[in-house]
Amino acid sequence: MENIDKNNLEVSESVRKSLDTMVYWSKFLAILGYIGVGFMVLAAIAMFVMSNPYYNMRFLGFIYIIIAVLYFYPANYLYNFATNTRRALSSDSQTSLNDGLSNLASNFKFVGVMAAVVLSFYALMFLISLFAGASSVMRF
Repeated sequence: MENIDKNNLEVSESVRKSLDTMVYWSKFLAILGYIGVGFMVLAAIAMFVMSNPYYNMRFLGFIYIIIAVLYFYPANYLYNFATNTRRALSSDSQTSLNDGLSNLASNFKFVGVMAAVVLSFYALMFLISLFAGASSVMRF
C-alpha cells in the first residue's frame, strides 16, 4: 500500500475537469432539491390551513411532509459533495476530496435504498390488486 499525503491532491487535468463539472451540476441539482423541498413544505402548510370538515387534506399534507423530508437527504448529500469537492480542487486537499466522495457515495446509497423500497411497494400493490381481482372474479 502506498503512502498518501492527506494534504496534497494529485489528479490529472482531465479528472480535475470532470470533478469540476460534477461539482457544478451537483450544486445546481442540490439547490433545485432544496427549492423543491421548500415548495413541498409550503404546499403541505397550505393543505393544513385549507383543510375543512368536508374536504380534509391533512393526510395529503402529511404525505408531502414525508416526501420533503426524504428528498432533503439526497439534496443535502449532493450539496456536501459539491462543497467538499470544490474545496479539494481549490486547496489540493485529499481529505476534502475523500469527504466529498463519501457524500456522493451516501447519496447513491440513499437513492438506491429508496428505489428498492418503492419497487417493493409497487410489487406489493401489484400482488394485492392481483389477488383482489382474482377474488372478485371467483365470486361471480
